[in-house]
Amino acid sequence: MIATAKMKFDRIFCFGDSITLGYNDSAGLGWPGRLGLDLDHDGDSVAVYNLGVNGDTSLDIAARWRNEAGARSRDATGLMLFAFGFNDVAKADGGNVQVDLETSVATAQRILSEAMSLSEILWIGPTPLDETVNPMQTEFASWDMRNDDIARYDEAYANLARDIGVDYLRLFPDARRR
Repeated sequence: MIATAKMKFDRIFCFGDSITLGYNDSAGLGWPGRLGLDLDHDGDSVAVYNLGVNGDTSLDIAARWRNEAGARSRDATGLMLFAFGFNDVAKADGGNVQVDLETSVATAQRILSEAMSLSEILWIGPTPLDETVNPMQTEFASWDMRNDDIARYDEAYANLARDIGVDYLRLFPDARRR
């Protein structure tokens, strides 16, 4: 069991990318919206903030998370959930990954270390994808993402989480088997 699940919070901040946002989610909720619907905290009100941005990488989240949390937190107790990595491995127009593994892990360490000094946190690992959607065409580029790349990042993230003492919800291995 994740230790943070037993704690009580007034606010939950969900930082992430298009999966967090709920891009192409028919209900328009993303996982934070579903979390908010299913959340029961002994009758107390809990605000769930979906702070996902389509296309964000770990570098993008590093640049914005503190300001966005600060604008919403004031004196309230908050849990910060971080979910990224999916777009770090995305390759635009046949190029390299957007954020190389070393930079992604270093960025994650910086984000999580800062966040740990402010609040309880939970890090949610990237999910596998259906590779048959590759290449994915957008108005900006033709994107290619591969599960082998996601698996390498997920493994490195899990190791970092263990090393710095952050709860890490590892989704990739189990979801890939399905």
